[in-house]
Amino acid sequence: MTVRSQYQDETDKSAKPSYYYSPPLDVSVAFPQATPASVFPPSASDYYQFDDLLRPEEQAILKKVRECMEKEVAPIMAEYWEKAEFPFQIVPKLGALRIAGGTIKGYGCPGLSFTASAIATAEVARVDASCSTFILVHSSLAMLTIALCGSEEQKHKYLPSLAQLKTVACWALTEPDYGSDASSLKTTATKVEGGWILEGQKRWIGNSTFADVLVIFARNTTTNQINGYLVKKNSPGLTATKIPNKIGLRIVQNGDILLKNVFVPDEDRLPGVNSFQDTSKVLAVSRVMVAWQPIGISMGVYDMCVRYLKERKQFGAPLAAFQLNQQKLARMLGNIQAMTLVGWRLCKLYEAGKMTPGHASLGKSWITSSARETAALGRELLGGNGILADFLVAKAFCDLEPIYTYEGTYDVNSLVTGREITGFASFKPASSSQRSRM
Repeated sequence: MTVRSQYQDETDKSAKPSYYYSPPLDVSVAFPQATPASVFPPSASDYYQFDDLLRPEEQAILKKVRECMEKEVAPIMAEYWEKAEFPFQIVPKLGALRIAGGTIKGYGCPGLSFTASAIATAEVARVDASCSTFILVHSSLAMLTIALCGSEEQKHKYLPSLAQLKTVACWALTEPDYGSDASSLKTTATKVEGGWILEGQKRWIGNSTFADVLVIFARNTTTNQINGYLVKKNSPGLTATKIPNKIGLRIVQNGDILLKNVFVPDEDRLPGVNSFQDTSKVLAVSRVMVAWQPIGISMGVYDMCVRYLKERKQFGAPLAAFQLNQQKLARMLGNIQAMTLVGWRLCKLYEAGKMTPGHASLGKSWITSSARETAALGRELLGGNGILADFLVAKAFCDLEPIYTYEGTYDVNSLVTGREITGFASFKPASSSQRSRM
């Protein structure tokens, strides 16, 4: 005989209290002692007055982006992060900032300094890492690939609307079987009359489910080299479906791309991508921009913690008055100053033509590692509210995890730097014949 419990029978609504289906309390009502991140805290992290190093036009960009993010994105970010949906209504507002296209000159792009583009990346990430990733994929990967590797016709055709975010792009390199070992990718491009046929699969591709143009990397079956192609949305044989169940960057729409007999005309092959090495000039730039994401995230976490500790009281005093909490805040602040100055130096090395792949990789790996520590300290400081997206820190804590991994994992980026400083590449294990018998 089966015994039914009133709590096991989910279909029996009468078994539950009348208030079971009531909507949750607004966080400001449920926890009135501290202000949620929908009202974003003022900036408090520039302790060493880094802004003094910026030119007036760079300071203006910082202010413009900060105001937009705090006003337009902060009030809705927790809701969309929880739903794992993208807030398309903010795209025109982000486009109006004129930061898409970053350092690209001409073709309707803003032509920002490298430093200004990095500062904009950090300011977006300070409020929401997903929005920052959306722009980074679109701008520092897809648009930059077209700018560096595209023909003049392709630049004029695609870049102006992408710069205004009237159209959106994605960048598809990673495959299910090839992440860190991306140079071994298996997606193929076969030459046919008038164009190319693409066959294969891509994974983890941000923006892919709604992108108007997809930058696809595939192996030329004739030369066995990696080439680049511009694929338009709704091309016959192309599908892109959302990857569900992520714990970080939930607003970003990462997708699985399937390419089945997709035809790409000759005019949409990127002439400047003739081997995997041609992607390195794009990745060197994007890795620096990615390094500025955790800087911005850490700034937002610190700003939130400072306000929270001043507002929240226990044992008759603000949490900010307790020694342990002050020590953690000081540790977080020190991390942010160091991360910011490393990021700033990377920008100056790039602008001077001195930045190497090892520089970019060390910056990305070290900064993301430091940001994880900073977010973990923030999580401790907020106690129970440290697990709620409403107070930013939990959301930032989760969002840092994919950033720690993408654009080269911590370990792979460390090996890029290691190769540069030792002269030895150690990405692949030694062959069995070379292994020590000890």
